[in-house]
Amino acid sequence: MKTTFYFLIIASLLTGCSKDKVNGDIRHSVKYTTSSFALKTAGITTDSLYTQFGTYITSVTPSHFSSKINIMCYQDNWDFTDKLTHMISYVDGHDNDPRYEIATYADFSNNQEVEITPILYGTDMRDGMFEQKEVTFTYFNFCPYYLYQEVEIPIQYKDIIIHQFNEIYNERYYCDSVKFGNILKIKHVPFISRLFQYGNGYPYAYVFGNTDSTFVYNKEGNTVPNSEHWPFGGSTMNPIIRSNKYIAKTVNMPTGGETIEMASTISFDTENLIQIYAGHDNIPYTSDDIFLYAPNYWERLKVKLEVK
Repeated sequence: MKTTFYFLIIASLLTGCSKDKVNGDIRHSVKYTTSSFALKTAGITTDSLYTQFGTYITSVTPSHFSSKINIMCYQDNWDFTDKLTHMISYVDGHDNDPRYEIATYADFSNNQEVEITPILYGTDMRDGMFEQKEVTFTYFNFCPYYLYQEVEIPIQYKDIIIHQFNEIYNERYYCDSVKFGNILKIKHVPFISRLFQYGNGYPYAYVFGNTDSTFVYNKEGNTVPNSEHWPFGGSTMNPIIRSNKYIAKTVNMPTGGETIEMASTISFDTENLIQIYAGHDNIPYTSDDIFLYAPNYWERLKVKLEVK
C-alpha cells in the first residue's frame, strides 16, 4: 500500500510544476457526528439479535465515541495503474505529513468539525490541481486504526471481571480496556472479533460507493489484491466492509482565482450500538457475558459529500 502512495506522490510532484498558476483552490471541511442522516441509498435497518452468544440482556449507547484514522480518501477509479485515476486524501497513516495531523483523530460524539488540508494524487497534476476538469469521486475509503468508546454498562457488572476484556486477540493486538466499576473505556476490536472468524479477526477498511448493497468482502480472510472492492491498497488478508451508504459526487475542478469547498459529513449512529449477551453459561451478569456491536453495525456508518 505504501508503494502505491509513493508512486502517486512522485507522479504529482513531477507533473505539478508550472510558473503560471491557472488553477484555483479547494477548501475541505469534515464533520463527524453520531446523528443519523438520510441518504437515498438506504436507512439503518432494524437491528436484529445474535443467537449464538446466549440470552440477550440489553443494549447500551456509548457516551463518547471517537476514532484514530489510518487512511481516509476519495477516489474516482479503483485501478491505480490507470493514469486517469484521481485521489483526494485526508489522512494517510503511512506518511508523517503535518497536513494530515488535524484529521487523524475524529470525535464523533462531540459533532467535531475540522478544516483539512488534503493532498491530491494523480498523473495529470498542474499547480496542485487535477487537469481533468470534472472528477466523479466514486469511492470513499475509511480505514480506522481503532474506534474508541466510553460506555456505562449495567451496574450489575460493577465488581465483576469480564473475561472478554482480558483476552489477547492475536499477537499484534491486546484488548487494551479499562474498567472503573461499571464504566468501560475500550477500543473496538473486542466488540467485533467474534463476528469475523478469518484473517486478523476484524475488517481492515470500510469502502463506500460503486455498489448497490452493503456486504462483507473477503470474509474468508484470503489474500486478495486490489480490485473494485479493495480499491486503494495492495494484497490483504482481512475482510473489507463494502457499503452503499455514499452517493458518488462529481466535482468541477476550480480554475484561476476560484475557490470551492468540499464538505464531508461522516456519521456513525451509536444508539444502542453495544449489545450484551449472557454467554456460555447463559446466566446474566457473570464473567463470561459477551459484549458485541449490533448486527450489521457497519450499516450505521454513512458518508455524504457536498460541494458548496
